Amino acid sequence: MTDEGRNGSAGRSAGADIVVGIDGSPGSESALRWAVTEASRRGVRVRAVLGSCPHEQPSAVRRWADATAGPHDEGTLAQAAGQVLHEALTDVELPPGLAVVEEVVDAPGSEALLTAGRDAEMIVVGTRGRGLLHRLRIGSVSASVAVHSPVPVVVVRAPRTGDDDDAAEPAGSDGRSGPQPHTSEAPARPVVVGVDGSPNSLAALRWAADEAVLRGAPLHVVHAWLAAVPLPFAETSGDIVAALEDQARAVLDDSIAQVIGTAAGPGQDGPSAPTPSIRRVLVAASATRALLEESRDADLLVVGARGRGGFAELLLGSVSHQTMLHATAPVAIVHGR
Repeated sequence: MTDEGRNGSAGRSAGADIVVGIDGSPGSESALRWAVTEASRRGVRVRAVLGSCPHEQPSAVRRWADATAGPHDEGTLAQAAGQVLHEALTDVELPPGLAVVEEVVDAPGSEALLTAGRDAEMIVVGTRGRGLLHRLRIGSVSASVAVHSPVPVVVVRAPRTGDDDDAAEPAGSDGRSGPQPHTSEAPARPVVVGVDGSPNSLAALRWAADEAVLRGAPLHVVHAWLAAVPLPFAETSGDIVAALEDQARAVLDDSIAQVIGTAAGPGQDGPSAPTPSIRRVLVAASATRALLEESRDADLLVVGARGRGGFAELLLGSVSHQTMLHATAPVAIVHGR
C-alpha cells in the first residue's frame, strides 16, 4: 500500500529517496525528523516505510487494531498500519516543497526497509534511549539493517526518558539527543569520521566529507592507534611507541590524501570538488573510546562497516555496535563499494 507525498512532487526516481523506518515509536519519530532535515538539505524526497505482516506487526499497529471493533483480519491490520504511518507523518512539520511518500510493506520491519532502501541514498532508523538500547540484539531492526544494507544507514537515538540508565539531555529539533542544534550565530557542529586505511573506512571518509560540505560543517577525521601497540613494548620502549605513532599518523594523512587530496585544507578546495575544513585527530586510545569522545558534541558520527588495525574487525558487536549503543550523535554506518 502506497500513499504518494503530501508535499511536492513524488515523481523522483527511487534512487533519490531517503528511506526511513516508521513503527509508531519515539525512536522512529526522531528518525523521521532527522530524515526530513537531511532530505531538505539534499533536495530529495522521503520514503516513510512501515513493515507490517500478519506474523510480525509493530506494537503501535497491534494497539490500533485492538482498539478497533471486529476481527483482526488482514484488512484490519493493513488499515491499522496505514493509520499509524499517516499519524506519524502528520506529527512532523515538513519544509515547503519536500515530497514524502507513505509506504506500508507486507514484510517484517528489517526486511521491509532493506527491500525499500536497496537503491536509496540512505536508510534512517531509530533506536530506543541509551539504557534500553543495551538490550539491542543482532535480530533487532536497527542492527539487522545496519549489517545488511548496501547503502549507508543512519541510526538516530530517541529522546531520553526516565527508563534510561544515564542522565538525559533533551532531543533537539533534528531528532537527536545531546546538544541542541546550532543557531545561525553558533558554529556548525562537526561531522566526525573514523579511519584506519581500509576500503570501508575510506568510503566512510568520502561520505562524511560530503555530509560536512552539505552542512557547512568542519570534518574531524579520527584515527586511533593504541590498540595496535603491544603492551610489553609500550611499557619498555618509547622509541617503539614513537615509531607506531608515526606510522599511525601516516595512515591518517594517507587516508585523507586518497579521498580528499593533498591540497585539501581549511577552507580550500580539493582536486575536483568543494571540501570541508578538516581537523586531523590522532588518538592514543581504543577506537571506540576515541570516536565516542570526539563525537560528544558532533552533528554526526560516521564509521565504516568494518576495519582493521586500530579499528579491528569493525563489525556490529564491535566498534560500530558500541557507537550505536553509546554515541549521543546520530551514527552513520557506511559500507564500501
